[in-house]
Amino acid sequence: MPKPSRDKDFPIFSSSGLCTGKKKATTRLTACSTDEDKHGEIDSPEATCSTTMDQILIEIKSVASHVNNMDEAVEARLNTINSTLGDIKTSITSVELSLSNLSNRATDLEKRMDEAETRISNTEDSRDNCEAQISAMQKIVDMLQLKVDDLENRGRRKNLKIVNLPEKAEGSASLADFLQITIPTLVGLPADFPPLEIERAHRALVPSPDATKPPRSILVRFLRYSQNEAVLRAALKKRDILYNESRLRIYSDLSAEVLRKRREFDSVGKSMARRNMYRGLPQ
Repeated sequence: MPKPSRDKDFPIFSSSGLCTGKKKATTRLTACSTDEDKHGEIDSPEATCSTTMDQILIEIKSVASHVNNMDEAVEARLNTINSTLGDIKTSITSVELSLSNLSNRATDLEKRMDEAETRISNTEDSRDNCEAQISAMQKIVDMLQLKVDDLENRGRRKNLKIVNLPEKAEGSASLADFLQITIPTLVGLPADFPPLEIERAHRALVPSPDATKPPRSILVRFLRYSQNEAVLRAALKKRDILYNESRLRIYSDLSAEVLRKRREFDSVGKSMARRNMYRGLPQ
């Protein structure tokens, strides 16, 4: 803030101001002389006017000093205000920049959110289509599984499984020739029954067990389905089939799926067997 000129602020120091001051001083001196005449005082007018001028000058200097002090204080306050305003302006600029960055990020996030929603919507549509396709394919797989299981059981129709026949019971003969002669006697086939025609026979494809463990089961495949059924019916009718004190069991050769379903019926079958209401599932 510019400081005021001393001549302008205090016109008393100008030439015209000095003249005016002299006139005022003369007037006051005249007034003083008049008063002195009235009261009969004989003081010198020059001394009185000099004292008055000194007092005026002292007061003027005091006022000027006070004004100077005020001017400096105001200037200091203004400088402080200007500095504070500068700091505020800097802070506002920083805040505006931060808001601009936040606005840009919000815009970018909004775009990304729209893109994500679009992708999610497309994914949901694709998932719905995939679920429909999977459901249709699952039905096809179930149907094919049933067909495969049926074909597997049809391929096993000529097979019989013999359980608990001792190992090496056939001796030096082949297992098929041994069973061809032994099965009719074991199950009690009629004497006039045609000779059995066995395509092949073998034990379960696992290592030979120890003597203390049960023997491996035997899988027999007949050439004719009718002979397979005749042997199975005769075995079911006789029930107790013995070979050298070993109790044999003869079953149909079934697929793993059919056996699994039959095992689900075990608890019910046992409960019915205790009541003499159940003699086993059909072979």
